[in-house]
Amino acid sequence: MSSAITRSKIINAIVKERVKNPSLKLKIQDVCATVEISRQSFNRYYSDLKPYMKGERPISELIKGEDEISSNQLLCSYQSKIIELQEKLRDTEERHIKELAKIKNSITTSLMNNDLTLYDADAVRLQLQKQSLHNEKLIEKINTLQIELSKQQVRQNPESVITPLSANFEVIEEDFELLFKNYADNQDIDVFENEKESAIDRLTIKTNKLSVNGKAVVVMFMERYLCSFNKFVERYVFDSETLHLFVRLPVHSRSELKLILNKLSKQAEIKIYIPHSDSEAIIKTQRNFFFRNVPVSELQAADKSFIPSVKDGFNQVCQYRISQGD
Repeated sequence: MSSAITRSKIINAIVKERVKNPSLKLKIQDVCATVEISRQSFNRYYSDLKPYMKGERPISELIKGEDEISSNQLLCSYQSKIIELQEKLRDTEERHIKELAKIKNSITTSLMNNDLTLYDADAVRLQLQKQSLHNEKLIEKINTLQIELSKQQVRQNPESVITPLSANFEVIEEDFELLFKNYADNQDIDVFENEKESAIDRLTIKTNKLSVNGKAVVVMFMERYLCSFNKFVERYVFDSETLHLFVRLPVHSRSELKLILNKLSKQAEIKIYIPHSDSEAIIKTQRNFFFRNVPVSELQAADKSFIPSVKDGFNQVCQYRISQGD
């Protein structure tokens, strides 16, 4: 795709999004995902478009010279948006009137309802406590059974079992928690994205250095902020004595994954593991416990992560379900 065509697509994406949400700043990662280019390419060739994404310059300047966009189209888009907002305003006013009437009618029974609510809340709290204790006992039983199973495997064939203590592996990780803390302090999403991009580049370089002199297995952990990377490494089942390199990657788009694969040594066998959960309750609990400082935009990107397959260049792709406490 030529640079001119790509630039035109980026401009179209910016104009459409700015018309839909004039008060919101566009994120570089969202525009890159729409146009299917990497963040590095955007920063290198199209960084002059950032002021239009942030609302610092009017988008009317962008439509000059663009065949696919005209002033009339832009005006029609704004008119449609105004009509949509007017309809939402009318709906909101009607709901407000109905809710106000409902509140007035319920004032006389509010004290009784409060008493019932407190009673129900206590009952729910007690039930949750019982369920939590039951879950803890089940987890304890599962852990005990897993230990016994491992012991039986060692007894039956001690030479075939490779434990983390005897395995040949390295953990390659950057201090992403520090990046999250920096973002919490300055609230600059562009600085955060640039720092994260640099950290991922360093991970790639370290991985290549460790695998350049011999065959290695690169185990990518696709960070979706659902479970602990360290626990994943501890529980990993080794199937060979080959050097295993564990890499934590907070990468969420296909273009970013493809860029990393292109940079990695071709000698290495590359596996990727993607944690998954269908339970909103487990996701919320895990993130509150392990990932309190992660930016909201990063969590949203993780929830919309591209799920790769072997067709994307991996030797093995494993999507696995997590449990609470993982």
